[in-house]
Amino acid sequence: MLGKNLPLSYFVHDSQICDAPFLGISALGKTGDLHVDTIALTLVSMVLILGTAAILTPRLTAENAGDLGQSLLEMYYDFMVGLTKGQMGDVYKKFLPLIAGIFIFVLINNFMGVGPWKALETFPWWPKLGHEPFELASATTDFNVTAGLATVALITYLGSGFWAHGLKYFKHYLNPIEWLDLVVRPSTLALRLMLVISADEILRSVSLTLVPWFLPTGVMAFELFIGVIQAFVFALLTSIYIGLTVSHH
Repeated sequence: MLGKNLPLSYFVHDSQICDAPFLGISALGKTGDLHVDTIALTLVSMVLILGTAAILTPRLTAENAGDLGQSLLEMYYDFMVGLTKGQMGDVYKKFLPLIAGIFIFVLINNFMGVGPWKALETFPWWPKLGHEPFELASATTDFNVTAGLATVALITYLGSGFWAHGLKYFKHYLNPIEWLDLVVRPSTLALRLMLVISADEILRSVSLTLVPWFLPTGVMAFELFIGVIQAFVFALLTSIYIGLTVSHH
Protein backbone atom coordinates (compact mmCIF):
# COMPACT_ATOMS: atom_id res chain seq x y z
CA MET A 1 0.00 0.00 0.00
CA LEU A 2 1.03 3.60 -0.55
CA GLY A 3 3.26 4.79 2.26
CA LYS A 4 4.56 1.29 3.01
CA ASN A 5 8.00 1.22 1.43
CA LEU A 6 9.82 -1.97 0.52
CA PRO A 7 12.48 -2.56 3.20
CA LEU A 8 15.87 -4.13 2.65
CA SER A 9 14.89 -6.85 5.13
CA TYR A 10 12.44 -8.18 2.51
CA PHE A 11 15.42 -9.27 0.38
CA VAL A 12 18.13 -9.79 3.02
CA HIS A 13 17.31 -12.18 5.84
CA ASP A 14 20.57 -11.89 7.73
CA SER A 15 19.69 -10.42 11.15
CA GLN A 16 23.28 -9.27 11.69
CA ILE A 17 22.91 -6.98 8.68
CA CYS A 18 19.27 -5.98 9.01
CA ASP A 19 19.31 -5.31 12.76
CA ALA A 20 22.58 -3.38 12.70
CA PRO A 21 22.32 0.41 13.23
CA PHE A 22 22.43 2.27 9.95
CA LEU A 23 25.95 3.66 9.44
CA GLY A 24 26.61 2.65 13.03
CA ILE A 25 24.21 5.30 14.36
CA SER A 26 21.18 3.84 16.11
CA ALA A 27 19.24 7.12 15.85
CA LEU A 28 19.13 6.64 12.06
CA GLY A 29 17.30 3.32 12.40
CA LYS A 30 18.24 -0.16 11.26
CA THR A 31 19.98 -1.10 8.03
CA GLY A 32 17.14 -3.47 7.25
CA ASP A 33 14.69 -0.55 7.25
CA LEU A 34 16.30 1.04 4.19
CA HIS A 35 13.66 1.79 1.56
CA VAL A 36 14.87 -0.25 -1.39
CA ASP A 37 12.12 1.00 -3.71
CA THR A 38 12.99 4.63 -3.03
CA ILE A 39 16.70 4.05 -3.60
CA ALA A 40 16.03 2.14 -6.82
CA LEU A 41 13.67 4.78 -8.23
CA THR A 42 16.00 7.68 -7.43
CA LEU A 43 18.92 5.82 -8.99
CA VAL A 44 16.89 5.13 -12.13
CA SER A 45 15.89 8.79 -12.35
CA MET A 46 19.51 9.90 -12.02
CA VAL A 47 20.59 7.45 -14.72
CA LEU A 48 17.86 8.80 -17.01
CA ILE A 49 18.87 12.41 -16.39
CA LEU A 50 22.63 11.88 -16.70
CA GLY A 51 22.23 9.46 -19.60
CA THR A 52 20.09 11.90 -21.55
CA ALA A 53 22.60 14.69 -20.88
CA ALA A 54 25.48 12.45 -22.01
CA ILE A 55 23.67 11.67 -25.25
CA LEU A 56 22.62 15.24 -26.04
CA THR A 57 25.80 17.11 -25.05
CA PRO A 58 28.06 15.87 -27.91
CA ARG A 59 25.34 16.74 -30.43
CA LEU A 60 25.00 20.38 -29.38
CA THR A 61 26.01 22.88 -32.03
CA ALA A 62 26.24 26.65 -32.34
CA GLU A 63 26.34 26.66 -36.15
CA ASN A 64 22.69 25.87 -36.81
CA ALA A 65 19.41 25.26 -35.02
CA GLY A 66 20.40 21.73 -34.02
CA ASP A 67 18.04 18.79 -33.65
CA LEU A 68 14.94 18.32 -31.52
CA GLY A 69 17.01 17.35 -28.48
CA GLN A 70 18.98 20.59 -28.60
CA SER A 71 15.81 22.62 -29.07
CA LEU A 72 14.24 21.04 -25.99
CA LEU A 73 17.42 21.52 -23.99
CA GLU A 74 17.63 25.18 -24.97
CA MET A 75 13.98 25.67 -24.02
CA TYR A 76 14.68 24.10 -20.62
CA TYR A 77 17.78 26.28 -20.14
CA ASP A 78 15.88 29.46 -21.03
CA PHE A 79 13.08 28.45 -18.66
CA MET A 80 15.50 27.89 -15.77
CA VAL A 81 17.35 31.14 -16.50
CA GLY A 82 14.08 33.03 -16.33
CA LEU A 83 13.16 31.30 -13.07
CA THR A 84 16.47 31.87 -11.29
CA LYS A 85 17.40 35.29 -12.67
CA GLY A 86 14.01 36.70 -11.75
CA GLN A 87 14.57 35.73 -8.09
CA MET A 88 18.34 36.16 -7.63
CA GLY A 89 19.39 38.87 -10.03
CA ASP A 90 22.90 38.88 -11.46
CA VAL A 91 24.21 36.08 -9.22
CA TYR A 92 21.79 33.54 -10.69
CA LYS A 93 24.49 31.74 -12.71
CA LYS A 94 26.15 30.42 -9.56
CA PHE A 95 22.93 28.68 -8.49
CA LEU A 96 21.44 27.81 -11.88
CA PRO A 97 22.90 24.25 -12.03
CA LEU A 98 21.51 23.40 -8.59
CA ILE A 99 18.01 24.78 -9.24
CA ALA A 100 17.88 23.13 -12.68
CA GLY A 101 19.02 19.84 -11.14
CA ILE A 102 16.39 20.03 -8.39
CA PHE A 103 13.62 20.77 -10.88
CA ILE A 104 14.40 17.93 -13.27
CA PHE A 105 15.08 15.45 -10.44
CA VAL A 106 11.75 16.21 -8.73
CA LEU A 107 9.93 16.19 -12.07
CA ILE A 108 11.24 12.78 -13.15
CA ASN A 109 10.57 11.24 -9.75
CA ASN A 110 7.03 12.66 -9.74
CA PHE A 111 6.43 11.12 -13.16
CA MET A 112 7.88 7.71 -12.33
CA GLY A 113 4.93 6.83 -10.12
CA VAL A 114 2.50 7.45 -12.99
CA GLY A 115 2.39 4.20 -14.91
CA PRO A 116 0.64 0.84 -15.24
CA TRP A 117 2.48 -0.50 -12.20
CA LYS A 118 -0.76 -1.80 -10.73
CA ALA A 119 -0.80 -4.54 -13.38
CA LEU A 120 2.49 -5.92 -12.04
CA GLU A 121 0.82 -6.78 -8.75
CA THR A 122 -0.94 -9.71 -10.45
CA PHE A 123 2.36 -11.55 -11.04
CA PRO A 124 3.42 -14.12 -8.43
CA TRP A 125 6.98 -12.78 -8.24
CA TRP A 126 5.79 -9.31 -7.23
CA PRO A 127 6.73 -8.56 -3.59
CA LYS A 128 4.06 -8.57 -0.91
CA LEU A 129 3.93 -6.73 2.38
CA GLY A 130 1.94 -9.00 4.64
CA HIS A 131 -1.13 -10.13 2.66
CA GLU A 132 -1.15 -7.12 0.34
CA PRO A 133 0.95 -6.69 -2.81
CA PHE A 134 3.55 -3.95 -2.65
CA GLU A 135 2.35 -0.78 -4.37
CA LEU A 136 5.00 1.08 -6.34
CA ALA A 137 4.72 4.84 -5.87
CA SER A 138 6.75 7.93 -6.79
CA ALA A 139 9.94 8.36 -4.79
CA THR A 140 8.70 11.82 -3.83
CA THR A 141 6.00 10.19 -1.68
CA ASP A 142 8.84 9.13 0.62
CA PHE A 143 9.62 11.78 3.24
CA ASN A 144 13.28 10.73 3.17
CA VAL A 145 13.54 12.05 -0.39
CA THR A 146 11.65 15.29 0.09
CA ALA A 147 13.40 15.98 3.41
CA GLY A 148 16.75 15.39 1.74
CA LEU A 149 15.92 17.86 -1.02
CA ALA A 150 14.72 20.39 1.55
CA THR A 151 17.97 19.95 3.49
CA VAL A 152 19.95 20.71 0.33
CA ALA A 153 17.84 23.85 -0.15
CA LEU A 154 18.38 24.86 3.50
CA ILE A 155 22.17 24.43 3.34
CA THR A 156 22.30 26.30 0.03
CA TYR A 157 20.35 29.36 1.08
CA LEU A 158 22.21 29.56 4.38
CA GLY A 159 25.52 29.22 2.59
CA SER A 160 24.52 31.80 0.00
CA GLY A 161 23.93 34.35 2.78
CA PHE A 162 27.45 33.93 4.15
CA TRP A 163 28.85 33.85 0.61
CA ALA A 164 27.18 37.16 -0.22
CA HIS A 165 27.70 38.99 3.09
CA GLY A 166 30.50 37.24 4.92
CA LEU A 167 30.50 36.61 8.68
CA LYS A 168 28.39 39.70 9.30
CA TYR A 169 25.46 37.62 8.07
CA PHE A 170 25.41 36.13 11.60
CA LYS A 171 23.73 39.37 12.73
CA HIS A 172 20.72 38.41 10.66
CA TYR A 173 20.07 35.50 13.03
CA LEU A 174 20.12 37.57 16.19
CA ASN A 175 16.39 37.83 15.55
CA PRO A 176 14.70 34.67 16.99
CA ILE A 177 12.07 34.76 14.25
CA GLU A 178 14.77 34.01 11.69
CA TRP A 179 15.65 30.82 13.58
CA LEU A 180 12.03 29.74 13.19
CA ASP A 181 12.41 30.15 9.43
CA LEU A 182 15.17 27.54 9.47
CA VAL A 183 12.55 25.02 10.56
CA VAL A 184 9.46 26.28 8.75
CA ARG A 185 10.94 26.75 5.29
CA PRO A 186 12.50 23.29 4.79
CA SER A 187 9.55 21.62 6.55
CA THR A 188 7.01 23.19 4.23
CA LEU A 189 9.15 22.36 1.20
CA ALA A 190 9.38 18.70 2.19
CA LEU A 191 5.82 18.20 3.39
CA ARG A 192 4.11 20.05 0.53
CA LEU A 193 5.80 17.93 -2.12
CA MET A 194 5.31 14.64 -0.28
CA LEU A 195 1.65 15.22 0.62
CA VAL A 196 0.54 16.50 -2.79
CA ILE A 197 2.18 13.65 -4.72
CA SER A 198 0.88 11.14 -2.17
CA ALA A 199 -2.65 12.52 -2.61
CA ASP A 200 -2.32 12.07 -6.38
CA GLU A 201 -1.20 8.48 -5.91
CA ILE A 202 -4.17 7.77 -3.62
CA LEU A 203 -6.56 9.37 -6.11
CA ARG A 204 -5.25 7.12 -8.87
CA SER A 205 -5.53 4.02 -6.67
CA VAL A 206 -9.15 4.84 -5.87
CA SER A 207 -10.01 5.52 -9.52
CA LEU A 208 -8.43 2.20 -10.56
CA THR A 209 -10.61 0.43 -8.04
CA LEU A 210 -13.88 2.18 -8.89
CA VAL A 211 -13.61 2.74 -12.65
CA PRO A 212 -10.60 0.73 -13.88
CA TRP A 213 -10.94 1.39 -17.62
CA PHE A 214 -11.79 5.04 -18.29
CA LEU A 215 -11.35 7.40 -15.36
CA PRO A 216 -7.68 6.51 -14.53
CA THR A 217 -6.51 7.94 -17.87
CA GLY A 218 -7.75 11.40 -16.94
CA VAL A 219 -6.44 11.03 -13.40
CA MET A 220 -2.99 10.07 -14.66
CA ALA A 221 -2.95 13.09 -16.99
CA PHE A 222 -3.87 15.25 -14.01
CA GLU A 223 -1.03 13.63 -12.03
CA LEU A 224 1.47 14.58 -14.73
CA PHE A 225 0.23 18.15 -14.60
CA ILE A 226 0.52 18.26 -10.81
CA GLY A 227 3.98 16.68 -11.06
CA VAL A 228 5.15 19.59 -13.23
CA ILE A 229 3.57 22.17 -10.92
CA GLN A 230 5.14 20.69 -7.79
CA ALA A 231 8.59 20.49 -9.39
CA PHE A 232 8.22 24.13 -10.43
CA VAL A 233 7.03 25.21 -6.95
CA PHE A 234 9.94 23.44 -5.22
CA ALA A 235 12.50 25.01 -7.56
CA LEU A 236 10.81 28.42 -7.38
CA LEU A 237 10.68 28.52 -3.57
CA THR A 238 14.30 27.43 -3.33
CA SER A 239 15.22 30.24 -5.74
CA ILE A 240 13.20 32.75 -3.71
CA TYR A 241 14.88 31.72 -0.45
CA ILE A 242 18.33 32.02 -2.01
CA GLY A 243 17.39 35.38 -3.52
CA LEU A 244 16.26 36.65 -0.12
CA THR A 245 19.51 35.66 1.60
CA VAL A 246 21.66 37.15 -1.15
CA SER A 247 19.75 40.43 -1.05
CA HIS A 248 19.80 40.89 2.76
CA HIS A 249 21.77 43.93 3.90
